[in-house]
Amino acid sequence: MLLSLQSLSKTFGSKTLFSNLSFGLETGEKIGVIGPNGTGKSTLLKIIAGLEEPDEGQIHRSKGVVVAYVGQNQIFPESLTLEKALFE
Repeated sequence: MLLSLQSLSKTFGSKTLFSNLSFGLETGEKIGVIGPNGTGKSTLLKIIAGLEEPDEGQIHRSKGVVVAYVGQNQIFPESLTLEKALFE
């Protein structure tokens, strides 16, 4: 298992974005995160990348696994490649 999320929960104010969320990713698997605005997609990805903390639950990454997050409105210099942006 490359990445394992166990019983994650996150709330902002009185709004629960997700509760008791669990899943894992194996080598070669791909996922898509789909949903209406404001439902916690970006927050979940930030938690997976280690930029935010869940209210509850745990994330386990296999040794050597690196997770990067590029925000949806981030602006990069034209000379910067996607690979360089992810590693910065």
